[in-house]
Amino acid sequence: WIENPATMVNCGCLIAALCFVVSNILGIVVIVMDISQESYDAESWRALDSQYLMKQWEYRSSTNLLQQLTHIFNALGWLFFVVPILQLAWALSRGGRRRMGVHAAIAGFAISACISEVSARLLMIGASERAIWISKSFNLEDWNPTSPDDLMGWKALEVSNLVVESMTIWVDAFEWIALFFIMVLLYFSVGTQVEENRLLPMNWARLGLLIAFLTFIDFSADILRLEEWKDFAKFAIFTSIVNTLIFLPLWLIVLSCHMDKVAPRYVENDEQWNQQVS
Repeated sequence: WIENPATMVNCGCLIAALCFVVSNILGIVVIVMDISQESYDAESWRALDSQYLMKQWEYRSSTNLLQQLTHIFNALGWLFFVVPILQLAWALSRGGRRRMGVHAAIAGFAISACISEVSARLLMIGASERAIWISKSFNLEDWNPTSPDDLMGWKALEVSNLVVESMTIWVDAFEWIALFFIMVLLYFSVGTQVEENRLLPMNWARLGLLIAFLTFIDFSADILRLEEWKDFAKFAIFTSIVNTLIFLPLWLIVLSCHMDKVAPRYVENDEQWNQQVS
């Protein structure tokens, strides 16, 4: 796939790959810790058992740093990912002269996914920090004057936290859907090029199609986790390991080695915009 090892690599692709790998490693660690808790009890959680919720918030406080780092690296990954995708869409469209609708859709999905993902991650960092602070600093045990130690505050905190976390689930689902369409449309764009003018290898495009298939599976797992957390969380771990720790970073690394040939160049000496043609 990498025909000339001496070709200058695209730093944005490599940084995005690194951020996605780190984010998903941390995310998988957090999920494994969540589902392997000895004290985890779905029935007590659904019943909003206050004593159980108090222990859960102690556990969440201990894993909060991992959660925050996961959000930060995921946001950075999308910020660095969107730039080479926009460059690639512009280059494959031959400066807007080839299949403009397809490449505009690629750019649109990349930008919308980046904006929604970064915004949601920043909101989640703030919400999580404030919820942990409330659990440690506020009176959550005695809200009803006629019933001391009613622990109603822990129930209210848990319900509020669930509402905020549901936003992340749907943002993650949109992230996978956007990535699915980006990969499918890129495969279509590369596959419909004239073979002698094709600068990106078809094996790379086929890998993107495989990533698209796995992102759809991951999207389904994210939605089904709402019904049965423990079983579908395990399934989500498997697809995340295969897709975001192996295939997507490999796809970005290969792209980084071909961007120098694909992307348009600006020549300072004669101020001409040149597009390399094989």
